[in-house]
Formats: sequence, structure tokens, C-alpha cells
Amino acid sequence: MYCALCNQNKKPKIEVLGLGMCNSCMEELSSTPVIGTKYDYYKEVIKIALRNYIYERVEINPVK
Repeated sequence: MYCALCNQNKKPKIEVLGLGMCNSCMEELSSTPVIGTKYDYYKEVIKIALRNYIYERVEINPVK
């Protein structure tokens, strides 16, 4: 299985909103400062993951 952030064949140790992340990516994600260069990248990844997490659970059935 691949890490969702680095796409390397590392076994994901942590799952956040359905994304499997390796330990090194999770540590980098949690320690990136707001003014860091990768902050915007991680912010977009989390937004996409949250959107997918929410929409997968929405049941669209007007009859119910």
C-alpha cells in the first residue's frame, strides 16, 4: 500500500479522513509552519480528503 502524500511504497501507519499516511509524512505535516512552502500543498490535500470523506457518506435518496 502506498502513502497518500509521498506516493512511496511505505506501509501507512496513520489514517486521516480515509488517507493512509506514513510516519514521516505525518510528522512533516504536523510540524510544517504556516509560512512554510509545503503548507499550501498539505492544506489542499486535507481539503480534498475532507471533501471526499464527507461526500462518500452522504446518501442521496429523495424518497427517504
